Amino acid sequence: MQTQLKTYCNVKNIRNKNIFGQLRVLFFACSLVFILASCQSSHKKLLNSNDNDKKYEAAVEAYKKGDYYTANQLFENLMMYFRGKDRAEELNMYYGKSLMESKQYYAAGYQFENFVRWFPYSPKTEEALFLCAYCKYKESADYYLDQTSTKESMKAFQDYVNRYPNSPRVQEANKYLDDMRLKLIKKDYTNAYNYYKVGQYQAASVALKDFLNMYADQTEYRQNAMYYIVLADYYYAYGSVEEKQKERWGIMIADYERYQALFEQFTDKTKIDDLKAKYNYAKSQIDKQ
Repeated sequence: MQTQLKTYCNVKNIRNKNIFGQLRVLFFACSLVFILASCQSSHKKLLNSNDNDKKYEAAVEAYKKGDYYTANQLFENLMMYFRGKDRAEELNMYYGKSLMESKQYYAAGYQFENFVRWFPYSPKTEEALFLCAYCKYKESADYYLDQTSTKESMKAFQDYVNRYPNSPRVQEANKYLDDMRLKLIKKDYTNAYNYYKVGQYQAASVALKDFLNMYADQTEYRQNAMYYIVLADYYYAYGSVEEKQKERWGIMIADYERYQALFEQFTDKTKIDDLKAKYNYAKSQIDKQ
């Protein structure tokens, strides 16, 4: 009987503890909801108020605390009021930075672009031009996608370097320019190589040679480009009608000899053996004709 009574009491205590714990969680949740509702109410009240100086101070405070959602709303709300006034310059810079910090790079870039246009003689114009280019850089897509933002960013960074050649940020700007140039190079190489990949050998040879002419200094892709030119020449000649083959075998032989002179020692043996076999076959075909 005593054992059953103890068990009953223990179960009751556990239930009471669980209920107490659930009540604590519920109380905390209700308090949180109340606090959030109060904050939202206060924020909405501030947005709708006519005390623009207080609104501005609250926006700057929110920005400094990292509350960019609140800061963005308040700064945007103040844009029209402070246009042409003493704080307009500072407000526009804060708004652009707040958008950037909240990763709204497209809107931030547009805001910094406007800043440069609206305040061309401001001491903050240099920073705004750099940040405009940086936001476009952050918008730049992967190499296989559309590169409009990449090109816009490159132009903006180049404008910055040309305009402020002695700025300590020139080195950083040049780094971003190099990154984006490599992205465009990779895209152009991939586009040219894709012709080979899908069996359009004449187009592949032409596109890869155009790539080499455009980026003569790019050794990273130059070897691969010349390698696939030789292969594209071979398969194009091999599939040609007989009266066209001699000329096309001759092109393949010339491209192979250029590749061999530059890259044979840097190419793995399997590839070299394969190219040599194709080269010897091409020569045998010319000798027959």
